[in-house]
Amino acid sequence: MSKNFRADGGKLVGKIVESPANAGVSFATVALLASKDSTLANGVVADENGVFTITNVPPGSYILKITNLGYQTKFVANVKMAAEGNMVDLGNITVLAEAQKLNEVVVKGEKSMIVDDIDKKMITIGKDLLANSNNVSDLLEKVPAVSLDENGNPQVRGKGNVVVLIDGKPSNLYGADLPTILQSFPANLIERIDVMTTPSAKYEGEGASGVIDIITKKNKIHGMNGGMRLSLGNKNNNNASGNISYRAGKVGVNASLSGNTRGMGWERNLTRENFISETVSTLKQSGTGTNKGKNAFGRVGVNYDINDKNSLEAGINYSLDNNRNNSNIFNENLAGSVSSGNFNRINNSKGNGNNVNFSLDYRKKFADKDHQFNFQSSYSLGGSDGESYFLQDSKIDSLIKNQQNLRNNNRRSLFLNTDYTWPITPKSTLEVGLRTRTSSNDNTNSFYNLNRETSSYEFDPNISNVFSYSDATYTGFMTFSQKTDLWGMRAGLRVTDYNQNIDQVSIGREFGVQFLTLVPSLALTRKLNETSQLKLNYSRRVQRPEADWLNPYTDVSDPRNVKSGNPNLRPEFTHNAELGYSNYEESGGFGPSLFMNYSNNAITQIRTVDEAGVSLTRYDNVGRELSYGFETDFSQKFGDVLKINGSGRFFRNEVVSALAQIDNRTWSYSGNLNAFVTLPADFRASAYVNYEGPRAIAQGTRQGVFIANMGIRKDLLEKKATISFNVQDIFLSRAYKSQLNTATYSQDSYWHQTNRLVNLTFQYRFGKISGGGDDA
Repeated sequence: MSKNFRADGGKLVGKIVESPANAGVSFATVALLASKDSTLANGVVADENGVFTITNVPPGSYILKITNLGYQTKFVANVKMAAEGNMVDLGNITVLAEAQKLNEVVVKGEKSMIVDDIDKKMITIGKDLLANSNNVSDLLEKVPAVSLDENGNPQVRGKGNVVVLIDGKPSNLYGADLPTILQSFPANLIERIDVMTTPSAKYEGEGASGVIDIITKKNKIHGMNGGMRLSLGNKNNNNASGNISYRAGKVGVNASLSGNTRGMGWERNLTRENFISETVSTLKQSGTGTNKGKNAFGRVGVNYDINDKNSLEAGINYSLDNNRNNSNIFNENLAGSVSSGNFNRINNSKGNGNNVNFSLDYRKKFADKDHQFNFQSSYSLGGSDGESYFLQDSKIDSLIKNQQNLRNNNRRSLFLNTDYTWPITPKSTLEVGLRTRTSSNDNTNSFYNLNRETSSYEFDPNISNVFSYSDATYTGFMTFSQKTDLWGMRAGLRVTDYNQNIDQVSIGREFGVQFLTLVPSLALTRKLNETSQLKLNYSRRVQRPEADWLNPYTDVSDPRNVKSGNPNLRPEFTHNAELGYSNYEESGGFGPSLFMNYSNNAITQIRTVDEAGVSLTRYDNVGRELSYGFETDFSQKFGDVLKINGSGRFFRNEVVSALAQIDNRTWSYSGNLNAFVTLPADFRASAYVNYEGPRAIAQGTRQGVFIANMGIRKDLLEKKATISFNVQDIFLSRAYKSQLNTATYSQDSYWHQTNRLVNLTFQYRFGKISGGGDDA
């Protein structure tokens, strides 16, 4: 169509009436929502006779939402504006008074749904997923292609090294520990989750496996609304949160506050045979432990519309975390069949952390709605401290130890981003941007041994470490998009100058490195009909070493399994490619694809064992990692009773390094399934199962992991409230097993979460909202 038609759009007219006399309903609010993601496209207020007119409606499919005080909310689905149409007359639209009981309300805009864009999948979070999810971690487990490892870090297609963004900004602006951030972020603040396995050059070049962007809800409409959520669980797993949004005129304010307590028990076993010495020695470990914690998270945001084209948004986020970890590990050493050097090691640790983030964003729109300029800025600072106390008991006097470790960390970061989007023609768009991110970390680890003769702790300089780390990233990117009726193309290039400075204060070693990287991307789509398309994507990714991987501090909390950082790590580069098909309709759909990920100079954990049987684990650049296979996500509704969605993949996984004598190759499979069942009396049940199949790791294999959850919920108070009962890890099957085999040792390890999580949750939503036209 011509550019003039695009600017004017079509017109929707209609009349809001009340049954049974078809009397006009004065001043009802009419909001026009996009069918694909339920975002507000336009809106008006009907006149005193209930008549409304919405102008400048682009071609597409919409949902009409009618609200008015004293009346039931009304949804009208499948409102279509044809490309060649000038006006659509919807006629009389009947609403019911609040006192009348609806037999059936189908809320089209509330369901979870998948939209396949050129270079990402967008998963809108609906009521079903929110009902059995307290935080973002719970949501991510249910997203196609995404899983969590035993520590709560996200994986894409079973592989870590994922960049997690929150509203397009790095998640580390909210704190240093990603699992804690995801656990403290309330699920009901999330609008959608974007998963990019082959991200365009617009996004961070880091993350060998891909990018996850968590999009929070914005205050796009007038009025006040909010919600409260309280969840009580066993083992002190409790959660409470609340949020409120208010918008009047040009000003919008939103605030949220959440807090949770968590508790998890685990057991661990390890058996390792050491072949270095003439006599084979064996280490056997068995023990239990608990991880407990509590955190609080708060955010306040203010949005001001300067005029129709310019807006400002400012926000403050604050998080506070406290954790307590305890373990009791028995160590048995065998030289041949003779037991020697046995000891029991008890570890009691505690830590505290806090983080505050300030943000200021500016957006300017030009005459064309898609023509805009964005500026984002964030400044974050935080710190953490910790204490660990080790008591080692043995019948051998030399193995009796009493030790303590004192830790302190301070960090700062600054993020600046500018994006300019220029619609060159109605079908082509150029986007350019500049980004700067600087950060610094100061780490102090002080280790002390108790002198039993003087009953005082003595500083151990051989283990203690003072480490400073800073980096600066300067990035420029450009993407060009071209769309026709059938074809879509997005090509981009990202150039990054990365500077890294390391100061090993303890040993007086300081050095810096610089990397100039190019990250190209290309995405092609071919539309087959209104709901289906083919796509071909490629992107190059880079995984730069993180501060924790570089820090050479030696962690001796388990003296038979020591960990350390490697300041000589180099970046890992990955090539990602994907050929896919998608077909998503209102009743369901699927998105199968063939994928390939290839990494050279891959960063992975390597374990070596010395003659005394002590292992050292650290990150290293080992060789190549290759995975390729078939993947699909799917969803399907069976009438109004059953809805399922999930994903599955079958793939080859290879880790090869001639230098490290590694050659592991295996076929594997994994998948997850969500099922939602509508029951009588407004009850709704859900079940979730996930299986991550065995896969090759650097020096061996990791066995498959199976997890099953279930829940039941009921809507109350005219669907303004929900009460739900959920059980996570029903079969206590969250167990991680791995086997490592090298020329010098063979090891079997086992880690198992020993408590299932049971919780009862009550959620209440309040407020009245209405459409306010095009949001600035």
